[in-house]
Amino acid sequence: MEQLGKYRNINTILSEQAKRYGRKVYITNPDQEKSVSFAQTAHWCNRIANYLKQQGIRPSEKISLVGENTIETLLLFLGVLNYGATICPINVEESKENVYRVLNHAKPIIVFHGEDLTFDKARYPADLWVPYSYSGINGGRKGELFSSLKKYSPVFNSPVGAKDDLATLVFTSGTTSTPKGVVSTRESFYYMHLDTIDRLKITDRDVILDYRAYNWNSPQILSIMPSLFTGATLVYARGFSRSRFPQWLKKYGVTICVGVPTVINMLLEREVELHKRDIPSLRFMTSSSAPLLVRNQLAFEEKYGIPINQQAGSSETAWMALNDPEDFMHPEARKFGSIGKPPRYKEVLILDDDGKRLGPSEEGELVIRGKSMGLGYLWEDGSISKFPADGFHTGDLGYVDKDGYVFITGRKKDQIIRGGVKISPLEITSWLMEHPAVLEAVTIGVPDKIYGEDVASFIIAKEGQTISQEVIISHCKNKLPDFKLPKTVCFVLDFPKTHSGKVVKRELVKIWEEMQAKTA
Repeated sequence: MEQLGKYRNINTILSEQAKRYGRKVYITNPDQEKSVSFAQTAHWCNRIANYLKQQGIRPSEKISLVGENTIETLLLFLGVLNYGATICPINVEESKENVYRVLNHAKPIIVFHGEDLTFDKARYPADLWVPYSYSGINGGRKGELFSSLKKYSPVFNSPVGAKDDLATLVFTSGTTSTPKGVVSTRESFYYMHLDTIDRLKITDRDVILDYRAYNWNSPQILSIMPSLFTGATLVYARGFSRSRFPQWLKKYGVTICVGVPTVINMLLEREVELHKRDIPSLRFMTSSSAPLLVRNQLAFEEKYGIPINQQAGSSETAWMALNDPEDFMHPEARKFGSIGKPPRYKEVLILDDDGKRLGPSEEGELVIRGKSMGLGYLWEDGSISKFPADGFHTGDLGYVDKDGYVFITGRKKDQIIRGGVKISPLEITSWLMEHPAVLEAVTIGVPDKIYGEDVASFIIAKEGQTISQEVIISHCKNKLPDFKLPKTVCFVLDFPKTHSGKVVKRELVKIWEEMQAKTA
C-alpha cells in the first residue's frame, strides 16, 4: 500500500505489472473461456494507445465504449486510460434512445462498440465509429479492430494527460429521469482504487469474481482496477448465473466474490449447492449498490457460511465506507447493518439541516469529502459543476457510532411528510420484511388531498404465498403507530429497477396511480 500511495499514471502501472507478473493471468472470462496475462494486457493496451495517438486524441477528450463484459471490452477500457484520454463506458443493455442521449451528452470523438450492435450514426456524428469483435484477441478477421491493432507497436511510453485531467465519465444509474454524467480526474480515480485495496486488504494472492456491467463505477473501483494495481487475478463474467455461480467459485479458487443484494436474495430464495467449507480460499462476499436487510445477511451467512462485507458508495463519491474483513475474525465486534468505516482517503460528516456537524449516533445527512471523490457533473455544453470542496451532500440520512462505523437510515428526499410529520420509509419497509410471506417490499410517499403525502407500500409475496392488505396492516399495527401505517398496499410481481438494481420510485408512483384509477 505504501508503494501505491503516491499517484502514478496507468501507463506506468501497466508496465510495472507486466514486468513483475508477466504470464500470470490478470483477467479470465468464464463465458469466453479465455484469459489474458499481465504482459499481454500491457501489450494490447499499448497498441490501443498508439492507435489513439495516431488519431491525434488529446487529454480529456472522450472515447465512448459500448459492449458486453468481455476481455476485448476491458482491454479497450484500460487502453484508453493507458493513453490518457477520458473513457466513457455505456451499458450495452441500455435502450438505443438512452445510448444516443448519453453520446450527445458526452460528445465523444470515437465510439468503440461491439460489432453485433448497430447504430444510426446520424443520431450522433462521432469522428469514428469503430466496431470490434468479442473474439478479437484470438485472431479476428482481416480489418477487425484487434486484428488491425497488431500492426501497432506493443511499446508505448508517452501517455498524455496530467493528474488533473479527466480519466472517466460515468453516468449515474438513472433513478431520476435524466442520469447525470460524473467526471473524475486521473488522480482521484487512482485513489478510489487505493481505498478498496487498503480496506479490503487485496494482494496478489487474491482472485476476485465480478459479473456486473463494466460501465458501473463500482466494478471499476472494486475489482477491475484493484486487480491490476495489486497483481490479483480477475474472474470477470458476462453476467450473474445462478447455476454456474458455485462452479466459478470452486474452479478459479475465488477469494473475494463481488455481490449485490439482488443476487444474495436470489440465492436465499432458491438455494444452490454451495458452502464455504467447499471453497476454503473464499474470504468473503461483498454487498453494495443497494441496501441489504440485516435479516437477509444473517440468513445468507447461516445458510452458506460465507461472510458478507457490506459497503456503500456512489458515482459521485466512490466509496463512502467499507467494512474491514478482519472483523470477520471477531464476530462479537461485527456491526451488522453498518456499511463500515470511511476508507483512508475519505471523510464522512453527519450534518443537520442547518449544516451543523452532529456527534456520535446523532442522525443527519451524510456529507462526503476527500481526495478519492469525483470531480463534478459534466453538462451537455461541456461545462463542469465541481462538487463543493467542503463536501458532497449525498441525500442519505444516517449516523456514525462511537466506534466510527457508518449507518444509513434512509434518504432525505425519500422522507414522507404526512401532515407536517416526517416519516422514514425505511422503517416501515424493514418491518414489512419481517412478515414471513413477504419476499421484497418498498415504501414511498404518494399524494394525498388532506395530508399532502401519505404512505404507500409495495410488496412482492414469496412464491406460493397469498396475503392481503388487511393482513399486512394488522402486521404493521404490532409495531408502528397509526400515522405510519400504509394507507395503501400494492401487491406486484416485480419492482421496476435500474441496471444496478435500484428501485425506480417514479415508476412505482405510476403503478400506484393506475391502481387508484381502477379502484375509483
